[in-house]
Amino acid sequence: MQLNQQTDFAFRLLMYLADHAASNTASETTTDGATAPTALPKIREIADYFGISYNHLMKVANTLAARGYVKARRGKGGGLALARPESSISLGAVARDMEGHWELVECFGKAGDCRITASCRLAPILGEALEAFWAVLDRYTLADIAHLPPGETPLTFHRQPPQRTQ
Repeated sequence: MQLNQQTDFAFRLLMYLADHAASNTASETTTDGATAPTALPKIREIADYFGISYNHLMKVANTLAARGYVKARRGKGGGLALARPESSISLGAVARDMEGHWELVECFGKAGDCRITASCRLAPILGEALEAFWAVLDRYTLADIAHLPPGETPLTFHRQPPQRTQ
């Protein structure tokens, strides 16, 4: 199984916005001593940071905005921001929204015409594997993957070592 590029870009974009929000929670002070809100990150800035296509990231940002994960503001002072708290953004939900469909094998689709569908023993196993995949992603939120020091992962904090059976 492989996530598509849009899902990868969506996770990167969300992590960037979460890190930006955390590092800019206070207002910036202007030269005259007044406070001004920090600038929102622009899609071009994020695309350049990750070295990815601006056009692809624009499509991803539009999808994330339409699904309610980010807020997009146009014009001067515009940019992107998270639309809700990091802890309420499920990685599984984001992946499902970005992926569209998951047809691991032909019989998972609507137009499957496999000759062995009625007696196939593989489809239920692959279905179970897919459910396990989604269950793991559903256990994590954006809060679990944002703001981690380099080299750390959510698994460092959440995963138990496998039990050995003899």
